[in-house]
Amino acid sequence: MRFHLLIPEVRELLQEGKPEDLLSVLQEMHPTDAASILNALTVEEIAQVLAILPTDQERDVFGYLEPEVQEQYILGAGRERVKNVLQLMLSDDRAAFLDRLEPRVRDQLIPMLPNAAREDLLRRGTFRDDQVGSFLTTDYAVLNPLLTARSAIAELRRQAPSKETIYYSYVVDRFGKLLGFVSLRDLILAEETRSVGEIMKTDLVSIAAEADQEEAARIIRDYDLIALPVVDSSGRLVGIVTHDDAVDIVEEEAQEDFEKMAGVTGDSEGDDFLAEPVLRQFRRRAPVICLLGLFWLLTASVIQGFESLLHGSVLLVATMPMVMAIGGMVGSQASTLIIRGIANESKTPFRAMMTKELLVSLTLAVALGGVAFGNALLLQAWKGPGVDVGSTARIAMVIAIAMAADVVFAAALGASIPNLVRLLRIDPALISTPAVTALTDLTGASIFLALVTAML
Repeated sequence: MRFHLLIPEVRELLQEGKPEDLLSVLQEMHPTDAASILNALTVEEIAQVLAILPTDQERDVFGYLEPEVQEQYILGAGRERVKNVLQLMLSDDRAAFLDRLEPRVRDQLIPMLPNAAREDLLRRGTFRDDQVGSFLTTDYAVLNPLLTARSAIAELRRQAPSKETIYYSYVVDRFGKLLGFVSLRDLILAEETRSVGEIMKTDLVSIAAEADQEEAARIIRDYDLIALPVVDSSGRLVGIVTHDDAVDIVEEEAQEDFEKMAGVTGDSEGDDFLAEPVLRQFRRRAPVICLLGLFWLLTASVIQGFESLLHGSVLLVATMPMVMAIGGMVGSQASTLIIRGIANESKTPFRAMMTKELLVSLTLAVALGGVAFGNALLLQAWKGPGVDVGSTARIAMVIAIAMAADVVFAAALGASIPNLVRLLRIDPALISTPAVTALTDLTGASIFLALVTAML
């Protein structure tokens, strides 16, 4: 926000025709801060600012502009300026940008691209959105294994302006097959006369273009990589996935899992919630909710079957929703923890996770049983004098036992369902939480009423 104060100053420098002063101001900023200023300018003003920036900074600043501002610029800046910006963009950023545009606009822009860029877009289109091949970048540094360390550094200096990263350089043979990689640090520290082939590391970690994006993010995280090479079936290098791509993947997958657990969406299209039609949201959410409504019907039937027991006992009627609700919350917590372990590909055996969850639930059962006992006594005490203390204490104890039993059973159910759903090859995040909520309501009511019947 502090850079917004510079917007009038930037406009003044443009009007006074002082590009050198404006350039010195913008070059002191990070590209995202410079872009935050440009977001407030007109298309013509943005074009003037971008024109005075060095090529690499122009590309970076444009990449950080708001998507709406980028689109306005593309539509109003003129053919040559638009062509220049598109050619400056990194391959993955360009593909993502074009994908956001309306098909009519995109079809007008693609012919402006060189053949290699058009072929890159066509190749990306052969992969699903969640596959590595759809978002990898082809702007990586390549070295010949016969180059000396000194020559390799000079070559990287030549390649650097058009590459996303030069900290890792990939060594390939004349057929494009990946042989190894070398870090910039290793090149700097090596003797100048040593060849790249001698310096490079061959213990490669790579991924196929057809692999899932989550697998790429996991490898980058586990091996602490700056970039992950992507190879085809013949071992030829076709691109890289960078660590910032991995961050985007993790954020996207977390958002998708959150939406699934909330029942908001059932696929990975990533449609904006506000922009998506109401009927489409209805079609996604209604089937699961309606199906689970059958469980609530069963719950109501169970309660109705004990109508004679509940009739005349206000205390039992008042405390049963508390028992059911607490069981549902404990079950949902257990389910969420297990889903998180599955999503993170935890190597912990299911038996160990179940044992730990049961131990935690037993501790919770003691505490929540005490809470239920105290709540029952307080509810009855508020009725005023004339209350049978002995009878009230006995009812409160039964309620406490029912609470404790429901908590343990709900935790076991919540921990088990995600794994059972996973065995059926269904995404646990999609169905586990709604299923746990419905089932724990049913079992909570059943346990409560069964114990009340047996003990009172």
